[in-house]
Amino acid sequence: MHKRPKRIKLIIGLTGLFIISFRVSPAIAFENDITLGSTAKFFGGILAAHCLHEGAHALVAEAYDTDLDWEIGTYNQPIGFAENADSDSKGFAINSAGLLAQVLGSELILQVDSIDKNDAFVRGMMAWNIINPILYAADYWFIRKTNQKTRNGGYQGDIQGIEYYSNESKANTFAIIMTAAAAFQGYRFIKRQPWAPKWMNGESHSLNLDMKPSGGFLLTCTFKF
Repeated sequence: MHKRPKRIKLIIGLTGLFIISFRVSPAIAFENDITLGSTAKFFGGILAAHCLHEGAHALVAEAYDTDLDWEIGTYNQPIGFAENADSDSKGFAINSAGLLAQVLGSELILQVDSIDKNDAFVRGMMAWNIINPILYAADYWFIRKTNQKTRNGGYQGDIQGIEYYSNESKANTFAIIMTAAAAFQGYRFIKRQPWAPKWMNGESHSLNLDMKPSGGFLLTCTFKF
């Protein structure tokens, strides 16, 4: 059965939520009081970040004309999918799209000055955009609950999917890059919060992530004496 109509509706719904997310959440400077409204906005931000992740999978699959079979409460996740990629490059792109979208979404939030970094909704989005890539990598390396090989020779989990369509070395490299990027973005985001520790805003140190022309990256921390 061809599932293109349902897939298109899913893509429109997920990406539409992300596009309008900043419109439905007006910026409120220094939104530090915990209220019912701010709590709802925070969890709404987490939901938007989750939709960004899953929507990216769907968008890339649509671009490659690849069917995704979505299921709820499977693969040790609230929502999971199985793809029918007809090439390794397509499978790699589909599985990597979710975490890449979250990292790019975080960078957009950090770079655009008009986005209020102290808004509860934005904090929720950033929280999941930062935590999820790190959790995925930790699960792939140590826990092996979401990312694992299946008995029928298949796989489950985004990073395990990257390994399936490439190799373990590339999957490890991807996990390291996503973890480093998310951690660095988390550091930069926390620095902009009014409750950030004073040592983070001092001039005695700096943390930098530099991309190398060869394709790698260099994470450096400088201390002034």
